[in-house]
Amino acid sequence: MKTFGSFEFDARRRTLRSAGQPLRLSGQALDVLCLLLDRPGELVTREDIERALWPDRHVNVDHSVDVIVSRLRAVLDDRGPRPRYIETVPRRGYRFIEPVAEGETRRPRHWGRRLATYAAIALLAAMLAIIFVRTRYDKLVPRERPPASSTASHR
Repeated sequence: MKTFGSFEFDARRRTLRSAGQPLRLSGQALDVLCLLLDRPGELVTREDIERALWPDRHVNVDHSVDVIVSRLRAVLDDRGPRPRYIETVPRRGYRFIEPVAEGETRRPRHWGRRLATYAAIALLAAMLAIIFVRTRYDKLVPRERPPASSTASHR
């Protein structure tokens, strides 16, 4: 898992999330994002991108690379004169300029919250069961009748 800004990228699952919400990216845009995130701060040349996306082609695909990077920037909301994530190096390639952190996401917190919810529901169910049994106890278990007095039976 790689994180940058408010984004989380899982290369194994090929998913990109922003603030926990999944974002839609095409396969080629995901490929370019992988290349950039694998080499943050380094120049990824247009030739590197072409070899990764079209290894068997020996034609100029400059326009296709431009379109893919443009789509990637749109998803990252990285348009404008001062990019936050992807810097263009004119006629050479692109560089990912935002710091990238690797490691696990903040998911254990969600697991803990879910466990606390289940524990609260179980506690509430146990309390309701106790209240139900206490209010129904007399109906479920008959009281013992006091033994008849011996004086009454002699009369």
